[in-house]
Amino acid sequence: MIDGPDGWKLAPEGAAVHLAERTAVIADVHLGYEWARAAGGDSLPAHSLAETLARLTTLLARAPIARLVVAGDLVESAAPCRRTAADVRSLFEWLGSRGVDLIPVLGNHDPQGAKAPPSTFEVAGWTIAHGHRPIRAARSISGHHHPVLRADGLAAPCFLFGPATIVLPAFTPNAAGLPVGSPGMPARWIEDGLRCAAGLGGELLDFGPLPELIQAFSV
Repeated sequence: MIDGPDGWKLAPEGAAVHLAERTAVIADVHLGYEWARAAGGDSLPAHSLAETLARLTTLLARAPIARLVVAGDLVESAAPCRRTAADVRSLFEWLGSRGVDLIPVLGNHDPQGAKAPPSTFEVAGWTIAHGHRPIRAARSISGHHHPVLRADGLAAPCFLFGPATIVLPAFTPNAAGLPVGSPGMPARWIEDGLRCAAGLGGELLDFGPLPELIQAFSV
C-alpha cells in the first residue's frame, strides 16, 4: 500500500484503507454484470461475485478491516434480478463470516427508492459518495469515473488523490475506464493537481501530479 492523504492508505486491490478506523472503501463493484448483460441477449459465464471475493480475500489479508464501504454501484443494474440479489446476499454473508460489516452507499446503478442506501457516509471526517452528482464536502472519497492510466498499450486502473480528494478506481475489471488526461476528465482534478497512483498486479506506483503526467504523455 502507498500513503494517501490524512491517514488513508491506497491498496493495489482498488481500496482506500483507514487503518485507525479499520475501514476500507471501494467503489463500482457492479455485481450481476453478467446477469444484466444476459437480459440484453448476451451470454456470459458467472464471474462477478467470484472476482469480487477473490480481490477482497487479498485485501483482507493485507489489512485488518471491520467495515467495507462501497461508494456506489454495488450492482450493475437497478432492475429486479433474483440472481443479482443472491450474489449480494452471498457477499454480505461472506463478509459477515469474516467479521466485516458491508455498508453500501447509493450509486447511479443501484436500486433507488425508499429502500435505497444513503447517498453519503462519513469516515474520519471524510464524506464518501458515489460521485455521479456534485459532492458538497470539504474532503471526499468517490468512484463513478473509473480512472485508468494508459501507456504503451496497457491500461491500469488508478487512484487520483490530493489533500482533500480521493477518486477510486473501479473494483470490477468489467468497467470501462476514463483515461487520465481525456476530455471527459473533470477539470478540477487537474486544477487541484491530484496525483495518480496506478499499478498492475500487487503493486502501486505514484506517477505524480496530473498536470505533469499529462504533459509528459503528450510529448
